[in-house]
Amino acid sequence: MLQNYNDTIKQARIPRRKRLKKLGTVKLNTVETTPVVWQDRLLRFEWVRNATWGAPGGIDREVGYYHFVDMETETPVCQFAADHSFGCCYAENGKMYVHGVRGGGGGNVLDTFVSSDLQSWESSVALTFPDDICLYNTSVCKGDGRYVMAIEIGGKNPAVGKPFTCVFAESTDLLHWSMLDMMEYSYSRDRYTACPCIRYVDGYYYMIYLEGAPCHRWIPYIVRSRDLKTFELGVTNPVMWPDDADKQVICPERFTAEELDYMEHAVDCNNSDFDLCDYQGKTVITYSWGNQYGKEFLALAEYDGSSEAFLKSFFE
Repeated sequence: MLQNYNDTIKQARIPRRKRLKKLGTVKLNTVETTPVVWQDRLLRFEWVRNATWGAPGGIDREVGYYHFVDMETETPVCQFAADHSFGCCYAENGKMYVHGVRGGGGGNVLDTFVSSDLQSWESSVALTFPDDICLYNTSVCKGDGRYVMAIEIGGKNPAVGKPFTCVFAESTDLLHWSMLDMMEYSYSRDRYTACPCIRYVDGYYYMIYLEGAPCHRWIPYIVRSRDLKTFELGVTNPVMWPDDADKQVICPERFTAEELDYMEHAVDCNNSDFDLCDYQGKTVITYSWGNQYGKEFLALAEYDGSSEAFLKSFFE
């Protein structure tokens, strides 16, 4: 449930704040990613899409998979989890945990993969859902004595309402998960709320998610909650907005002339799949831009400060 925000907006005193800086596009046909620090290296977890999701962008592979990319060189580090989709990662105590949907997308089984070297992976079933629930994006954070996973769901189950909706699971070990009551702990069944990115700071769960705006526009907003039932809307929203800065290209020499032309002339009405991590005193941000019809691109942004400061700045 979203708290009434009108009185807050009327009375709030918000100073000018530092804003994130868009850095530009790094890849075509890549959407769902998570930046993460692993053994002092900045990596990026990616779902490498199959043709079902990426045909307009020239993808013809039948089965998707996961891999990690070194963000300094943009070269793959490993490949695993064939026939999985919509994943996320979380690193802690020398282990990398990856959670994602079994199948090409919209399945009802969520698997966990664990590795201590990014080469050998052990897998297990994290959660299984009813047949009338379809699973999409996920995000994990360490919270108040537990780990919390935000899960984007669709389908015809009453917990979904108007697709898409974010529900929540909890765990004590990142392996064994249990769902919180989806009718009580959710955001938000009354409208499109997708692509969750969840973090925990000073007693609040902060969640950046995707709003479906009028006239085919898709914009990330931020809310926070103490209990994952009642949510407070950030006074300063949206988090970002599609603009020409998305079409800047990082290392254009890595692209062909045809690819550069494809990016330059793509319709940009979407900033989605926002994720972030801290690295060397800054907040590293990955996000997708494009037309929400298959022409999609991966871009980077940064905030000059910690992720905690970034998240709080929308409320204080």
